Amino acid sequence: MKLDDLNLFRLIVEHGSYTLASKKTGIPVATLTRRIQALEEDIQIRLLHRDARKLSVTEAGQAFYERCKPLLEQLIDTADDLTESCKGTSGVLRISAPSNIAMKLLQPMFSAFLKKYPDIRLDLSLSNDVDQQNNEDRHAFIRIGPQRDSSLIARKLHSVRDILVASPCYLKNRPPLRDAADLPNHDLLKGWPLMRWRLNDDKGQQLCISQQGRFEASELRVIRVAAKDGLGVALIPDVLVQQDLESGELEHVLQDWTSNPRDIYLMYRDKTHQPEKLRAFIEFSLSFFQSRTSNS
Repeated sequence: MKLDDLNLFRLIVEHGSYTLASKKTGIPVATLTRRIQALEEDIQIRLLHRDARKLSVTEAGQAFYERCKPLLEQLIDTADDLTESCKGTSGVLRISAPSNIAMKLLQPMFSAFLKKYPDIRLDLSLSNDVDQQNNEDRHAFIRIGPQRDSSLIARKLHSVRDILVASPCYLKNRPPLRDAADLPNHDLLKGWPLMRWRLNDDKGQQLCISQQGRFEASELRVIRVAAKDGLGVALIPDVLVQQDLESGELEHVLQDWTSNPRDIYLMYRDKTHQPEKLRAFIEFSLSFFQSRTSNS
C-alpha cells in the first residue's frame, strides 16, 4: 500500500470524479483508475462504485476515507512545515570542530556568520578526539588532515603549518638549538594530535621525533601556555602562536624545519537536500577563509 495511492483516493473522493482529480493532479484518468484498483487489491476492500454515469463511494470506502483523511492532512502539513524550515536561514545549526583551533582560527568566522544571520542559532560541539564525538545530529563537521570517511563531502577551508617554538627565557638557559638533531637533548612539550613529530627542512631532509615529552596534554592550547612559561620546545600550529610571536613571548626556532601543512576541511553529508541554513554556512565559510587567504 503506497501513501501516494491513499492521497489519490482522498482527492478522487473529494472531487467526486476521476476527471476532476486528473485535472487537479495532472495524472491521466487511466492511471488514476489503475492506482485505485491496486490500492483496493492491497487492502482487500472495494472503495469505489464505478459506472458509466457517476462515481460513488462504497460504505467501506467512506469509512476508510474518514479514517485516512486526517492522517494524510497531518502528514502533508508536517511535510510542508519541514520544507519551510529547511528553506529559511533560521533555526539551529549544529557543527562540530576541533577545540585546538576553535578560538584562534574558527571563532572569528563563527562570530561573523552569526552577525550576518541573526535568526540562526549555532550549537557548536568541540573535541580534538574525532572518535569520541557523536556526529549523528551534526549538520556539518570541521576536521584537520586527511579524512577517512568517503561518504562525506569535504571542502577545503584553510591549512595550518606546525612550527617549533620556545620562550626566550627557556632558550637563554639551555644549550644552543642549531639543528633539529639537537631536539632530543631538550625538554619537549607535546599536545594531541602532534605527539609524534615528523619534520622536514627546505633541503628535503626528514626527521621523526617520537620520544616522550616532558609535558604532554590532550590540548595544544595547554602546551602553548607551557611553552610561554619556559618549560620547553613545542610543535604548534602557527595560527595558535601568531600573537605570541609578535609579542615576543615565544620565538620561532629552527625555522628551516616544519611539518607538512595540514588542510582544514568543512564536511557534510548530503549535497542535494541541504537546509538553507547549512547552505548559507557552507558558502559563508568558504568565502570567509578565501578572503583571508587573498589578503594575507
